[in-house]
Amino acid sequence: MRFQSSSLFNSLRQTIPDLKAVIVIDGAGEFEFHRQPGFEFDADTFAAEYATLFRIAQRTAEDTSLGNASEHIMVTEQAILLAQRFGEEIAVFLCGSTQHLGRLRYEVGLLVRKIQASTA
Repeated sequence: MRFQSSSLFNSLRQTIPDLKAVIVIDGAGEFEFHRQPGFEFDADTFAAEYATLFRIAQRTAEDTSLGNASEHIMVTEQAILLAQRFGEEIAVFLCGSTQHLGRLRYEVGLLVRKIQASTA
């Protein structure tokens, strides 16, 4: 994996205090995750099913001439998830339901630009 979940988590922890976990899923479905101490969830099931969901969204965007899917947002009763595509990898930022979505998108966008600038 090119991006480590712990590095992404630590990069956002100060600006996104409700960040619970970061999951990085590669093109083969392998994953790693870093979570806030005390936060429990089924990472194995999540990674497998979310990778499939993102591939479906990607294929739908391509099939309908909308281009490549670069970001996916899901809001549940207990969490806000923002998935950002990095080449063949997907980084999923999982926050509590009280996190402001606009702030999350802004901070992840800054992180993406920072990563892109450092790898260019």
